[in-house]
Amino acid sequence: MKSFGWIIFFICGSLLLSPCPVRSSEPLKLTIQTAIDMAFEASEDLKISENNILKKQSERKEEQSYALPHIMGEAGWSNNFEYPDFPQTSYTEEYHVNTGVTVSQTLFTFGRISAAIQAANKAIEVSRFDRESTRQEIIYNTKLAYYNAYVAKRIFEIAEESYENASQNKRILEERSEQGRVSKYNNIKISSDLASRMPAVNNARADFLSAMETLKVMVGTEEPVELFEGFRQDCPDFDRQELALALYHNQPAIKALAASIEEKEALIRSKTATILPEISAFASWNHKGDGDEYYVGRDNMDGYGVAGIEVSIPVWLGGISRAKLHQAKLDKRDAELQYQKGREDYLLFLDKALNKYNEYKKTLEANEEALRWAEESFKYSQELFASGQVSVTDLNDAELQLTNAKMNKESTLFNLNIILAQIERLTLIGNAYE
Repeated sequence: MKSFGWIIFFICGSLLLSPCPVRSSEPLKLTIQTAIDMAFEASEDLKISENNILKKQSERKEEQSYALPHIMGEAGWSNNFEYPDFPQTSYTEEYHVNTGVTVSQTLFTFGRISAAIQAANKAIEVSRFDRESTRQEIIYNTKLAYYNAYVAKRIFEIAEESYENASQNKRILEERSEQGRVSKYNNIKISSDLASRMPAVNNARADFLSAMETLKVMVGTEEPVELFEGFRQDCPDFDRQELALALYHNQPAIKALAASIEEKEALIRSKTATILPEISAFASWNHKGDGDEYYVGRDNMDGYGVAGIEVSIPVWLGGISRAKLHQAKLDKRDAELQYQKGREDYLLFLDKALNKYNEYKKTLEANEEALRWAEESFKYSQELFASGQVSVTDLNDAELQLTNAKMNKESTLFNLNIILAQIERLTLIGNAYE
């Protein structure tokens, strides 16, 4: 028992002294490009769209298989344990064996197979455009999450700056009180104002942490994250006609709708061919025979071969072929309407985004001017307050005006960057995150 105790002591000591893996305390520095790359890796929607391409490629192989030779093997053993006794069955043996191979080859279907293959190719093209649409959706959503986190960070920082400004005001009042008498009202007022800043700081911190969690889920990480990139400050001018052309030429969703029309046209040709004859060739070789024993020997079996051409004519199938053809034509009409509606909707989205973008540019200029005056006003108010020339209320008003001007500018920058992301998503102009 004593030796067993020493063993336990040795094991515990080894575990305590062995080096443990230490998780790096350095946060992940996240740029927009890095966030998008990680979002691609973490996105289930993108994986689903890629699987859909593979599925459409498999469906094309299925259609191509109808144009290739079909080889069927057959083997059968039967026991005629009961059959009527009359002259026609007098030569029937008790056991029967049949083996053989049949080869068939479709020769001509009036375009049914070739049109189905063309439709399958277009379906693959549509699925690839859908995958690109999914990629653009991920890019936009990642930017949105990133900018949401960044604006929440800036609002939190501005709230902290506001609290620090209120603290400076309190220190100025304390310096004044050392030089002379200060009213009790001013002390209460400035202390109240300082205390009122803390809930805003806490709420801004909570919003920032929540936005960061959303971003981490988007990019698929649980590590601490640091935002390494801010808002775009440049505001390029856009030409509406160039954007509209880029929308029609680049937008994968519109391309998918156009390719869908061609897919439906090919399906119509394929369905039309189903009401026409089909010509095929066939050849078979069978080896069969009868015997009185369950094992039918080779001596009792003979070979038979047959080859020929078969013409299949659908005379009447209850109207199923024409019904399917009618459905295919309606599907094409729906695809044309969806294409027309898609072009109109996406152009409307672009016009609305462009109008907002131009107005936000004007708002940003006004925000920058308002911020410049608010900073100057607050600094001057502090100087006057230090000499007792303005009241606490005037100073607080100047500080709140400065805080609001900062927040208004960040809000406008956020809106501008989101609108830029929307324009890039619609037209793919200036989209570097491919």
